[in-house]
Amino acid sequence: MTDEASPHLKSLARLQDLIVKADLDWAVVLDPGPLALSTGLPPSVVTMGLHGREMPLMDLHEQVHQRLAFLRSHRPRPDGKPYSQKEIGAGAGLTSQWSGQLLNGGKKPSLEHAARIEDFFGVPRGFLTATPSQALDRALSEKVAELQDAQVAALQQANERLQAERDRQEALLQQGERNRVKSLSFRGPSPQVKREVLEELLASIVDEEA
Repeated sequence: MTDEASPHLKSLARLQDLIVKADLDWAVVLDPGPLALSTGLPPSVVTMGLHGREMPLMDLHEQVHQRLAFLRSHRPRPDGKPYSQKEIGAGAGLTSQWSGQLLNGGKKPSLEHAARIEDFFGVPRGFLTATPSQALDRALSEKVAELQDAQVAALQQANERLQAERDRQEALLQQGERNRVKSLSFRGPSPQVKREVLEELLASIVDEEA
């Protein structure tokens, strides 16, 4: 199985590398359930792809029909009911007859029609027409981006904490220096300083008498 035929393999390898480096839970990051919901693929097909096995292809017409049924089932109206053929047609700028034929598998949509339906359901372009490997590649690439963003955010937070600690230590040092100066001013010169001044004064008197 080549990377050209199965583009998801590259994203899978990058994701696996991030999982190892960040010491993440494989079962959570590579859970077939959420990936199936993201792609419209059956969980069994997603599992095959995650294990590096060849993912079965199907006729494009049948694939579009299945994924349209998936969208109606998993992306319902706000009241929880599936969108009707008329609602989908109106939202996608298609006639009710056309949308009915598409939903029932009687027509294969053009790329333009597919894009309109994808926009209506709020899914990425290509959701209906992408091969299983292409669909999984998109979902895995999104996870790679999420993990990379999380790592960048963690580094930024660590740097902010480090800078805050440096600022705190610097403030403590400055406060300690101010306290030392105040203490010296309050006590007056130390005995050593007094002795040094007295010695200098005596030396100057001796020099004058000489």
